[in-house]
Amino acid sequence: MDKQEEEKSNNRNGLILLLLLLLGSIGFNVYQYKNHTTTIINHGNEIDSLTNVRIEVERELVSTTMELDKYRGIAGNLDSLLTDANGKIYNQEQRIRNLLKNEKDASKLSSKLKDELSKLKALRDEYLEKIDALMIENGTLKAQNQELTNAVTGLNEDKNNLQKTVDIASILKAEYVKVASFKKKNSGKLVESTLAKRTNKIEACLTIMDNKVAPKGDKIVYLRIITPSGKPLAGINKGSVTVNGETLECTSNIKIDYQNDKQNICLAYEGEERNLESGTYTIELYIDNNLVHASNYVLK
Repeated sequence: MDKQEEEKSNNRNGLILLLLLLLGSIGFNVYQYKNHTTTIINHGNEIDSLTNVRIEVERELVSTTMELDKYRGIAGNLDSLLTDANGKIYNQEQRIRNLLKNEKDASKLSSKLKDELSKLKALRDEYLEKIDALMIENGTLKAQNQELTNAVTGLNEDKNNLQKTVDIASILKAEYVKVASFKKKNSGKLVESTLAKRTNKIEACLTIMDNKVAPKGDKIVYLRIITPSGKPLAGINKGSVTVNGETLECTSNIKIDYQNDKQNICLAYEGEERNLESGTYTIELYIDNNLVHASNYVLK
């Protein structure tokens, strides 16, 4: 081989070597590019996954607090339970904040946040179970309290009815009421008269009946004589009674010492002047503000 052919051969070999080196460089660059692209894609996926977990954790913190707090104000024991739950949720929220602040590895942070999310959901479910049990218990207690209230109300009604029965039974009754009118003669002696222009005195005598359940002691008996014109005759010792909130002026009254036995008494209107009008008079008798007798009496 001559010198010229040897040079051509050397140049060809050099060119082949250069091409081989160039191809190797290109292949290495392609490999690096693909590897870098895969790393970027994986890193992007990790960032997206971490972002989704963070959003889900934040949403769960807010929704758990709101879901539990809607039961506040129903009962005291529920409020105490919710206060305890809020304290635990707050502590878990602080742990999550510390993780976000201190954990630099995105993959580890995502895993730890998922674990905290599971704990948060378990905490929510635990307290919902407790709330459900307390509400059932409170409903039972409320029903029992209502039954007790109804029973007490029934007892009070029975007591009131019994007291009313006793009060009615203790009302004194007047029997054998006799009304008479009198004129006064010059001698001062009183004789019966039915003429209005001759009458000085109208008297009502009665028997207060025995009553063993009535309280003993002083009683005041009132006589009320109403004229045909509708006005009560006013005696010297008249007094008044209150019936259904209305004060009624009386004609006369007398105090007696009642000891549960029968007692005969008389009350009267008496005047020196003979100025009574003719017509029908109403005679009423009261004891302890209770009307015990009513009748009519006619003066001609």
